[in-house]
Amino acid sequence: MDYGEKVIDHFQNPRNLGRLDDPDGVGEYGDPGCGDAFWVYIKVEGGRIDDIRFQVYGCPSAVACGSALTEMAKGRTLDDALRIRNEDVLRALGGLPDPKEHCSNLGAEALHRAVYDYLRRVCPSTPGTFWVEAVGEVTRVAEVSDEAPPDFPRLAEIAVFPRYLQALEGLEADSHIWVAYWMHELPKEERGRLKAHPMGDRSQPERGVFALRSPARPNPIGWTLVRLLERREGRLLVDGLDARPGSPVLDIKPWTESDGKARG
Repeated sequence: MDYGEKVIDHFQNPRNLGRLDDPDGVGEYGDPGCGDAFWVYIKVEGGRIDDIRFQVYGCPSAVACGSALTEMAKGRTLDDALRIRNEDVLRALGGLPDPKEHCSNLGAEALHRAVYDYLRRVCPSTPGTFWVEAVGEVTRVAEVSDEAPPDFPRLAEIAVFPRYLQALEGLEADSHIWVAYWMHELPKEERGRLKAHPMGDRSQPERGVFALRSPARPNPIGWTLVRLLERREGRLLVDGLDARPGSPVLDIKPWTESDGKARG
């Protein structure tokens, strides 16, 4: 099996191999189908990954993936670390032979779990404050001209994280889906607003944000009905999503006819 120079270098001279004493976060992820498994250990300082180590049970390409992943993650903010995808690791290595892509490139998921493990330790859940893990991310949104007709498709792509792929089984049978997402670019001061003008029209009197569809609200959760055009494993092509690239996806549910009927 042919490996590129970068893969060989990372396997023969793995960076950050081993484990950390008293880590701030630990993530484990494996593929039962092939037996490969990753462990990622992180130390966090000032909201950044100050140090990182990995252990792996797998083939040479798995070792190379762990080495490249930890090089990419070290020094990044936690938000940036959560944006590292398996595809990014593949690109950093210059690719892997097709049979090795699926089973060996699992480290990004272990990294994400290590970050969430750290966040739960520093901010444990309470009845009023709790953590919600994103199930995916909006990766692309097509630009639509202001002159486009109202029914012009607004195409977007949602990438669902590999650990949730089984949850998508059967979704392609639905024509429309509900997508809940986090409006990550909403300024913090907007979360403190409890009243706003409808549709931003200052000629209209303010109303409470719970009586509006305004993005300004205590929890900036978006909830949109979109048309499902295509599903390719963990990637969903949809029409009508009013999110921005990078928005974390919190949940996905199928639309049913009862959703269009008001309950008395």
